[in-house]
Amino acid sequence: MKRILTYFMFLVFSLSSFALSAQDSLSTAQADSAVTDSSNVINLKPKIVPFEELFSTGKIISSFIVLIFAFLLNRFITFLLGKLAENQASYRLLIKRLIPFLNVILWSVALFIVIGGIINPPVETILTVGASIGIAVGFAAQDILKNIFGGFIIILDSPFQVGDKIEIDGYYGEVTGIGLRSTRIVTPDDSLVTIPNADIVNNSVSNSNTGALDCQVVASIYLPADTNIDTVKEVAYKAAITSRYVYLNKPVVVITENQVIDKNYIIHLKVKAYVLDIRYEFLLKGEITELILTELNRRQLLPSSVPFKPIES
Repeated sequence: MKRILTYFMFLVFSLSSFALSAQDSLSTAQADSAVTDSSNVINLKPKIVPFEELFSTGKIISSFIVLIFAFLLNRFITFLLGKLAENQASYRLLIKRLIPFLNVILWSVALFIVIGGIINPPVETILTVGASIGIAVGFAAQDILKNIFGGFIIILDSPFQVGDKIEIDGYYGEVTGIGLRSTRIVTPDDSLVTIPNADIVNNSVSNSNTGALDCQVVASIYLPADTNIDTVKEVAYKAAITSRYVYLNKPVVVITENQVIDKNYIIHLKVKAYVLDIRYEFLLKGEITELILTELNRRQLLPSSVPFKPIES
């Protein structure tokens, strides 16, 4: 009995000692966590960097050097790829399509180096300044932002590429450049037209070749109603396939339509052929027209004065 009582007293004493030590450890852990939490709160305060340190003279000079180098490298790459595209006719469109993407990548890398590598502002400063600039620019330059976003949409969606023949807002020509603000096309009369990207995104665009080097060309001839159609179609087909600008891997089609102009019957002859290179589009059309008219005159199938057959009222 005495042994049991002794063992029981020893067990109670041991449990009491363990409970006291556990309570002390818990109090110490809570105190340490409180200190840690307070230090974390202190560390979460935004880091204030003096303006002189953020935009020092050395950082400004280094940033200008990086931007000037990016500008010169961009001009050099554009010039080099342009020359390479002109010398490689088969890959001209593919090479010119790389220019807008390389421009965007190069300027993005340059800005990342300037902001993240040279200036290196705190995250809080970037967010604050970015929000302020975004609000100010959003109100002051809405049209410019529309054009910039339109440029990104054109580059990503690719309704056309550099080198394509497009028609937009009444202008038809070859796309020579896609920028962040505008797109430039050269018309057949060698006029450079600059169209804002926002107008292109909000309007319908007609693409003649859609990335291909060849495109369809339609030559039209108007003939008297009593012309021998079979002979004229034969002459037109031979004129198309013998042209030096025609692309014979695609079909040549000759069709006729009966039309009425000023109450007179005429035959509208259409020759549809594909050109070797979109730059020779109008040369192919002109050559087909000249060959047809020359052969018809030689065969005396085309009168000097075209008689019209009036419609009976």
